[in-house]
Amino acid sequence: MAVEWIAVDWRGAMAERGKAARPRQPGRARPARRPPVGPLVGLCIIALLVVVAVFGPALTAAEPDRQDLVSRLRPPLGFGGDAAHPLGTDPLGRDLLARVVVGARVSLVLAAAVTLVAGTAGVALGLVAGLAGGVGARVVGWLTDVQMALPFVVVAIAVTAALGPGLGPVVLTLALTGWVGYARIVRLQTLALRRAPWLEAARSLGVGPGRLTLRHVLPNLVGPIAVVAGQQAGATILYEAALSYLGLGLGGEVVTWGGMIAAGGETLATAWWVSTVPGVALALTILGLNLVGDWLATRGRSP
Repeated sequence: MAVEWIAVDWRGAMAERGKAARPRQPGRARPARRPPVGPLVGLCIIALLVVVAVFGPALTAAEPDRQDLVSRLRPPLGFGGDAAHPLGTDPLGRDLLARVVVGARVSLVLAAAVTLVAGTAGVALGLVAGLAGGVGARVVGWLTDVQMALPFVVVAIAVTAALGPGLGPVVLTLALTGWVGYARIVRLQTLALRRAPWLEAARSLGVGPGRLTLRHVLPNLVGPIAVVAGQQAGATILYEAALSYLGLGLGGEVVTWGGMIAAGGETLATAWWVSTVPGVALALTILGLNLVGDWLATRGRSP
């Protein structure tokens, strides 16, 4: 019986080998895998935003705060404007291109600051809830429920009323509403890793909780944390624009896209470009960040 089984297995293996070695039919090329278009577009938009934010001031000679009432409400180039102000001017004669460039820099700095603060707080609380359990998990769950029950505008008004406008209050407001996403994903991933065999082996070798978290748990959470950061970066810029539009943002001295959109609301019927130019910049930035964030989330779910 053993000889018979070996013979059958040998024939099956040779048959499978014959199938695998069968030459490809002429004219039928293997279809090439095309890279996804969406993430490439998103990366190009983000790269352009970074280049504009870093090198933009060197590309335009206009000052973002310089007022020129003689040149007020100049239309963009191609709509009756001139090359001196390619994107037009606002009601005070300030160059929109220079202000959009400064607004891009502000948006990048703000997104990085909020990601750092909210990510640090959310990851720490998620680790406490996932690893410690017990009272720590219940406290984190209670904080999550409280934060999700508070409307974003209420938190913004409370922080602005207590601290006033500025970069610090805006970062605090956005971090208070953004840490939950990090905490929830870190808690879920940590619960899945807590009973992993390699983690139990590290515990049995006497590895302490701190080293266990930093050396064995956190490296396995980099991917999910990056997904949340990519998805929330666009939301951060959008929320900052909403706060600036409502007068709860960085203040009138700081150039932001939301403040530019709000300033152009009064002249929207006669000078559409004052609000449209920063609005297009804001929409493209959020589109690029969301495309990259969705792609990261899709890769994270794929086996």
